[in-house]
Amino acid sequence: MSNIDLSEQELIRRSSLQKLRDLGINPYPANEFKTNITSNKILTTFNPEIPNLQEVVFAGRLMSQRIMGKVSFGELQDETGRIQIYISRDEICPGEDKTLYNEVSILFEVMLVLNSFAG
Repeated sequence: MSNIDLSEQELIRRSSLQKLRDLGINPYPANEFKTNITSNKILTTFNPEIPNLQEVVFAGRLMSQRIMGKVSFGELQDETGRIQIYISRDEICPGEDKTLYNEVSILFEVMLVLNSFAG
């Protein structure tokens, strides 16, 4: 099938798939992703005054995303609910080189197009 035979949505998905591969990400990873917490547990146990939940392994479907310059927001949904994620350029890249944040932003955009599961 040539690209002429593909719909606009199919072309977008193929482009997104190639972007993932270009970043060295397997677009079809193993069927199971081990998590140690759910969104509901995070929402009920998080306490900003106590440094709890500093290292969590969470996965869900990316339902929405907003890239706003130096920060990005997203919403992940698992079987217990939804939780907002926050990605700060200056926290990911504290120095002058912001390459990693730019790569994460590209990945973030690709994931939304695919409505992928993320962990």
